[in-house]
Amino acid sequence: MKALPWLVALVGVVQADALCCPLADGSVDAVYCSFGLKTLDAGQTEALAREVCRVLRPGGRLAFLEISVPRAGWLRWPYMLYLKRLIPVIGALLLGNPDNYRLLGVYTERFGDCGSAASAFERAGLALTRHRFFAGCATGFSGRKAGG
Repeated sequence: MKALPWLVALVGVVQADALCCPLADGSVDAVYCSFGLKTLDAGQTEALAREVCRVLRPGGRLAFLEISVPRAGWLRWPYMLYLKRLIPVIGALLLGNPDNYRLLGVYTERFGDCGSAASAFERAGLALTRHRFFAGCATGFSGRKAGG
């Protein structure tokens, strides 16, 4: 963060438990998250949705993006092979540690797509639009908290 101190001052960084964060109710303009949903279980996803809704100000925006299992069978097999086998090899070659990527395919396969997570965020009271990217290899949702 030393290279961009102005960005930290502009945006603000809080290191905390996302499922129970110290931010005040309605104190956040936006919440963005990429690749952070697939390791949560259903209860944790529900807790995250409630927490995001709590900290967002009325009219506040959110967007979540996650790698996903494509629906199309012709794409599912090679894509999952890529995640389960090729990414760990690339990690070993470039970073020297395949363990960081070893469970990527397992988590992704268990996660499926953002459908269940989006439903949890809608139940928490957030208005969402669901998105599919790259033929379903990534899914996400964006939206806002009502009232602004």
